[in-house]
Amino acid sequence: MSMSENLKTKTFYSLLWSAFDKIGVQFVAFLVGIVTARLLSPRDFGLMGALAIFTILSNALIESGFTAALVRRKYNTDSEYVATFYFNILLSLLIYGILFVSAPIISEYFRMPELCSLSRFLFLAIIINSFGLVQNVILTKELSFKLLTKVNLIAVVVSGVCTILLIVFFGLSYWALAWQQIIMVSLKSLLLWIFSKWRISVRPDFSVIKELFSFSSFLLLTSVVTTVVKYIYNFIIGRFYQVEDLGYYSQAYKYQQIPSSVITATLTSVAYPVLSKLNGDATRQLLYFRKLVRITALLTFPIMIGLMAVAEGFIEVFLSAKWLPIAAYFKLLLIAGIFYPFHTLALNILTVKGFPKWNFGLEMIRNGLVVIMLIFLHNDIMQMLYGFLIATVASLLIDMILVVQKTGYRFFSQLHDVLPYFLVAMLMFGLIKLLSMMSINIYCLFFIQVFAGGLFYFLSLRLLGSKLLDDFFELIRK
Repeated sequence: MSMSENLKTKTFYSLLWSAFDKIGVQFVAFLVGIVTARLLSPRDFGLMGALAIFTILSNALIESGFTAALVRRKYNTDSEYVATFYFNILLSLLIYGILFVSAPIISEYFRMPELCSLSRFLFLAIIINSFGLVQNVILTKELSFKLLTKVNLIAVVVSGVCTILLIVFFGLSYWALAWQQIIMVSLKSLLLWIFSKWRISVRPDFSVIKELFSFSSFLLLTSVVTTVVKYIYNFIIGRFYQVEDLGYYSQAYKYQQIPSSVITATLTSVAYPVLSKLNGDATRQLLYFRKLVRITALLTFPIMIGLMAVAEGFIEVFLSAKWLPIAAYFKLLLIAGIFYPFHTLALNILTVKGFPKWNFGLEMIRNGLVVIMLIFLHNDIMQMLYGFLIATVASLLIDMILVVQKTGYRFFSQLHDVLPYFLVAMLMFGLIKLLSMMSINIYCLFFIQVFAGGLFYFLSLRLLGSKLLDDFFELIRK
């Protein structure tokens, strides 16, 4: 087998396992979410939503952008891994200490007394998570997505089952959701230590921290600013609206994120290491990048547009009618979510090609647009989300222009690669809306719409002679 074919096959299997990981984890999380949404109140989810920004931001600071830097480096020594491990642990302890002291301030800001003790417990996940970061880097660099899939699935299944048991048999509410996070990160870190061959066996070489930080400083700053802007709505809604409103928004965002994050994380987890291996061959690298863009379009458009078409049915069937107020938020977030996987791919190719500053610049532009829209559109939650959508579309157009400049991937070629899938998905949307006029049971209608829409999309692409589908089936046959 030639080097090209070997990379193609390895990429396919890595993509397959990564997809199985992300889809499996999100599917289990979805099932657990259905049960907990039916058992708990919007207030319970609002309390957890208020703390989300602190946990995500802390993990971004601890990782410090080192994952991307270590994966991108051709060789990493054991002493460098040991230094990174110790650095992550010490930083996590420092951040937890700051958050522990700040817990009363957080509680007072959101006017939610329960947050003081809840946050001090939940933030323990930050320390626990730092213990498995090095193993995660090593396995990602080796494209060992099969092992990562096993670890993640075991962690999410066990933590999900424990959460439901805590609610049903012990009557816990939002505390059960906090325990879910602690159990999940604890199991994941433990399993990474059990299954990974890496151990602390040499002295740390802390000189690597400075080198890694010089590369990842822009990635770190980008991650921090992006996290703050991403959860700024939680901050505002939690402060100026009822906690139940934050619960509704948090749930809408959560279920919009499931398909969007599965597609984004699956493709980018494989795209970054594979595109990095092709850094010496710009022509092949661009060909692989274009194929990743087409795969993203193939998956993103039917899923996100299809969910928009069945939003009310989806909510009523899975979450129950008490969650129908999230439908309007859900639809707007789905539209914005269509563009995010393409934005992430653009950032990936720029980072791989050695332009982390441009990565930073694009994220700053995107986040700046979100903040500007929020300044002008903030009278209610729906208005905020319209502003978010406008900012997302505008930032993607800027991404496309910069990708042209840095990779030679022409603007009209980008449109040519994605438009066929968008047009077929819009026809599918029309079919699903026609079916919604049927006067039948909501459960039957929902599953008929999903089946008919999926079948229409697949058959349309086959009839149009989609080369991407042919490549996919060819790889499966091989």
